[in-house]
Amino acid sequence: MILLFTSMASLGLPGLNGFVSEFMVVRGAFPVFSVLTAISMVGLLMTGAYILYGIYKTIYGPLNTKWVGHTSDISVREVIAWAPLGILMLVLGLAPNWMVSVINAAVARLF
Repeated sequence: MILLFTSMASLGLPGLNGFVSEFMVVRGAFPVFSVLTAISMVGLLMTGAYILYGIYKTIYGPLNTKWVGHTSDISVREVIAWAPLGILMLVLGLAPNWMVSVINAAVARLF
């Protein structure tokens, strides 16, 4: 489940943090570098393809007989450690404004 959630965020699924970052980069770069941005979109498509291929091979590949009968390989302690990161990925995907304002302030000081 964690693999699928983080993979979908990396793919740029709307509602998760990867979508916000990809959208902002493409939206900001396209008016200035239209041709280069369009070419870079091929890279986004290739990224999506290899992530989906990796999910397919990992989850839906041949079953290793060593793991027959195991339903879960993650403990409650590991879920508790991962849950804040998953929640942050979701929150940044749904309401990124609070983080964007922090980033904008830091970049404004640099330039």
